Amino acid sequence: MIGFFGGSFDPVHYGHLLTARAIKQELGLDKLFLMPCNPVHKSSLFFSDKQRLEMLNLALNEFADLSLDRREINSSTPSYSIDTLRQIKQKYPNKKIFFIIGGDSFAALDTWKNYQQLSQFAQLVVLPRKGADLHSESKVYFAKTPLVEASSTQIRKILFELNCKNKRPNFEQFSANLSALTPDSIIRYLYENPVTTAKTDC
Repeated sequence: MIGFFGGSFDPVHYGHLLTARAIKQELGLDKLFLMPCNPVHKSSLFFSDKQRLEMLNLALNEFADLSLDRREINSSTPSYSIDTLRQIKQKYPNKKIFFIIGGDSFAALDTWKNYQQLSQFAQLVVLPRKGADLHSESKVYFAKTPLVEASSTQIRKILFELNCKNKRPNFEQFSANLSALTPDSIIRYLYENPVTTAKTDC
């Protein structure tokens, strides 16, 4: 059995990594792939594809029990989950496939392309998400893994605030703001590749 955890990972954090590790164990998966998307609205992303991949690779050095699937982020066209799952099923015809999404994504599932067909290719698994309005669904497995209080939005907000200060913090000060949210390797990457927010945006 294999699982695919889709998301923007903009950037990756403990909410992704610890939850992925827990759901892999909960479902008894042989492999769990983190699968960064290539969204329809690219401008909605804060980090570039290259940056997102670099940070994921750094994170997976620590979380070596997880794997990376690049098929969507390497695609020249926007990602649609139904098309991706069809490709995955063709590659793994004899494997039971789990497609893992967050509660916020599940709440908007009826806006996805051909969402009614997802269950033909994979078992849908929904992770807990604070504030997500979830409803019971017979073809959906709702994960029991505990909610991890970390989000990409939190990290981006902190980065904006740090960038808006008159003086750039040293690494220890920078790290103290992010250490509960993402691994040290990601914090070091973010420090060495500072965001380019203009001061006029502060």
